[in-house]
Amino acid sequence: MTLGPDSVTWRLGWYTRFELVVLGRAVLMQVAHPVIAAAVRDGYRADPFARLTRTITSSQLRLFGGERVAAGEARRLVEGHARIPGAGEELFRWVHATSFDSLLTAYRLLRPPLPAIHEQRLYREWRDTGRTLGIRDMPGDLAALREYLDDVVATQLQPTDGVEGLLEAFELRSGRAPGGEHVPRALWPLVRPVAARVLPDFAVGTLPPALRDKLGLEWTDRDERRLGRWVRAIRVMSACVPASLLHYPMPYRAMLSARSSRA
Repeated sequence: MTLGPDSVTWRLGWYTRFELVVLGRAVLMQVAHPVIAAAVRDGYRADPFARLTRTITSSQLRLFGGERVAAGEARRLVEGHARIPGAGEELFRWVHATSFDSLLTAYRLLRPPLPAIHEQRLYREWRDTGRTLGIRDMPGDLAALREYLDDVVATQLQPTDGVEGLLEAFELRSGRAPGGEHVPRALWPLVRPVAARVLPDFAVGTLPPALRDKLGLEWTDRDERRLGRWVRAIRVMSACVPASLLHYPMPYRAMLSARSSRA
């Protein structure tokens, strides 16, 4: 399925630059899967955020790049992951499901409330785009998605080396966080300590509580209040930033196209 101006995905513009903070949650859920953790272990040591950056780029190409670009990117993903031991439809399903669940988490935290019917349609669009990746059996609706996520958390996820490595990467001792390239280099030393708190707070604080407990991650009432302050601050900043800067270029162009088609 190729999305276009009539889709909820195009009208919403996918993630904004601020909502990127919630994507750490998706990667944390993914590397808690032992097969995924084994596949990305060496890559995390070399560049812990490379996978996240590639995921952002790849998703934009598949959702907003048009039919030919989307098909080419889907083919590249399938062929590239075919070499990973244990990779198959189930792993693609887990990555696709956790990416959407984190997207919806970001929307619910950081944007005005989205009508339930639009959330359902957004999920259907995401589910249908998964078919180009060979995912034939995604959960049918949001309720079924929740059941699927809860089942995998309970039966398959573990505190892997990948989880430990990612949590260490959130401390930003070296390099920049995803999105940090948009911060002037001279300001990064000032931004880094804040980013090093925001990334783990959103990743850990927005996890399903059952997974947080399973991974042995402490989360207190004080932590929850601090996350609430981050949420309020990001909402205020998002309202002050021009849309052309708030969104990534490809989704932003899609948003303009969607608005134009409805005018």
